[in-house]
Amino acid sequence: MRVLIAGAGEVGFRVGRDLVYRGHEVTLVDSNPSSVKRAQTLDVQVFKGNAASAKFLMEEASIKEADLFIGVTGKDVVNLVGCSIAKKMGCSTIARLNNPDIIALPSDYDHKQLFGVDAFVSPDELSMHRIWQILSRPALTRLEHFSVGSLRILEIRLNDSSPSVGRPLSNIKLPPHCRIALIAREEGVTIPSEQDILMPRDRILILLSENSELEELSDSLGIPKEITSERNIKRLMIAGTSRIALNLAKQVHEDPKYEDIEVYVTEPDPIMAEKASSVLPEGVRVLVGSSTDRHFLREEGIRYEDLFVAATDREDWNVLSCLLAKKEGAKRTVALVYQTELEYVIQDTGIDTLINPKRVTVNAIVNRATSTDKIEGMEELEGGEASVREFLIKKNSKKIGLPIEKLGVPDKTLIAMVNRNGEAIFPDEEFIFNEGDHVLVFTLKGKLPEVEKFFY
Repeated sequence: MRVLIAGAGEVGFRVGRDLVYRGHEVTLVDSNPSSVKRAQTLDVQVFKGNAASAKFLMEEASIKEADLFIGVTGKDVVNLVGCSIAKKMGCSTIARLNNPDIIALPSDYDHKQLFGVDAFVSPDELSMHRIWQILSRPALTRLEHFSVGSLRILEIRLNDSSPSVGRPLSNIKLPPHCRIALIAREEGVTIPSEQDILMPRDRILILLSENSELEELSDSLGIPKEITSERNIKRLMIAGTSRIALNLAKQVHEDPKYEDIEVYVTEPDPIMAEKASSVLPEGVRVLVGSSTDRHFLREEGIRYEDLFVAATDREDWNVLSCLLAKKEGAKRTVALVYQTELEYVIQDTGIDTLINPKRVTVNAIVNRATSTDKIEGMEELEGGEASVREFLIKKNSKKIGLPIEKLGVPDKTLIAMVNRNGEAIFPDEEFIFNEGDHVLVFTLKGKLPEVEKFFY
């Protein structure tokens, strides 16, 4: 597939990189010289120019030869105009939309036909959806973009008293529908083998397909029950008045399922606070004060907060306010971060959940763009240091008929789960693939080309 990507910033660069990994022909265009220079480090064609110019797209970027156009510049208007031109040229189109209000129209209008966009991807909506997931059971996360049914990821940190510390994985009895898929330590991320020994402060990712096994899993690993139990959140504090913050506050307050939750929004600027109050429901309290001021947090009862979400437009404030909130007694913290490097650096600082709008946007776009590939789904983990991929075993696959132990699976790679006709199977070395199996694979960043070649 030939793909033309408008925008070579962080999102466009990573989308282009991932599509090249999958064997697609990629062209990147951008008007920024530094972005163009960075894009030239990829195995792609690169052009400097305006993605909203029909002349440029047709004469230089060869849009007529493209199968798919992806608009991911930082300007919504450019993305929409580029998609409109591309649609006239016969391309499928995907547009990143930073401000959904720009296409707000009555419901009887056909948005796709009007704007020439087959799929809209909103970083705000994707990030808010991720926050929404952790409201009921904060430690459990549903895997997005995968055909894995009820499969969840449980992320926990081990302490010195955990009964699993100091023992190899082969000696730890887990419930039948659980598997440790990844271990993160200060020195880096690893895909575990049976010989790996769990250590204090290890942060581990566990796949779980049966919530009924949570209690047994908690006993095996020494996980506090309050982490895995369904939490009845009573108080939610949101720092900031960004679009994500305001939409989250509004939706939580208006959802009947969360009618008992007290929602607070903090904003240091009195004018911005007053503006937020005017657009939020009366039941949402807007507090004037800085979430980076520990005295303010104490006065507003941060120790009683079941969930603290830092959703300002400044990631340094988000990180600092979450660290302060956690230190002052907030039960769980969520921070929005916008740089992959920062996400990687601070992932072990004690903040419970980091959400990178750019990363979730890349995942969503790549999955949309490659929905007909042999790779069924993908998602980056640990700031891009590891990945989870889903592969479909097709009729003519050479992987059918042999046990996993004889297939030569690349090292630092875990075949974690197989979805067979809706049933979640955690395969051992004797497992044999069938046609139609959906295979969930965890691997490290440097192993991606080898793993994808293995399944091709």
